[in-house]
This record gives sequence, C-alpha cells and structure tokens, in this order.
Amino acid sequence: MKRIWISFGIFIVLTGVCIVGTHYTSKLSGQMVQTVEEAKNAEQRGETANAVRLSQKAVDDWQNAHSVLCLYMPHSKLEAIGQTLAGLPMLCQYDGTDQFLADCNRCIEQIEYLDETEIPTPENIF
Repeated sequence: MKRIWISFGIFIVLTGVCIVGTHYTSKLSGQMVQTVEEAKNAEQRGETANAVRLSQKAVDDWQNAHSVLCLYMPHSKLEAIGQTLAGLPMLCQYDGTDQFLADCNRCIEQIEYLDETEIPTPENIF
C-alpha cells in the first residue's frame, strides 16, 4: 500500500513541476515577444538608440532565463532563439534595418512556437 501512495506522491510532484514549467514558459514568452516587438517598433519609428537598448534587454533577459529553460526543453530550440537574439543589437546599431526587422519577426515566431509546443494539446502529445 505504501508503494501506491509513494507513486501517487511522485505523480503529483511531477504534474506540479510540469504545470510550473508551462506557466513559466508562457510568461517568459509573452515578455520576450513584447520586448522584441517594442524594439522593432522603435526601429521603425527611427529611434535607433531605444531599439538597441530594447534588443540588448531582450538578449539579457533570454540569457537569464536560459538556465531555467534548459532544464526541461530541447537545447536546439533554445540555441536557435539565442542566436537570433544575439545579432539584434549589432544589426540595429550598424544600420541593418531591414535585416533587423526580419530577425525580429523570426525571433517572435520562434518564441511563439516555443510557447505553443509546451502546451499539452493532443497535437503536442501524440
């Protein structure tokens, strides 16, 4: 009987960890998309200094979150987002406006996809 209760306890703990991970990913994704969108909009308005600051903030936020995300996500997805984000400040600072905007869009899509794949839907489970 003790084994059943121990198994049930492990199940509850694992379910809780999954819920917390999904919530953290969703919250972080929303914040990252918002920051990249703000950087993109700032560059479109001609506010290059603000766009550089916001894109650097996105890079810093991602690096801080990476240590948690890599505990339960495939590293290849995280690396792709990190590489895209890493180039944003320099592209913006050195007049790569078209490439900067394209990379912002790519980054937003990658982050939204990352968030979508963490939601336990039938498509993601099977």
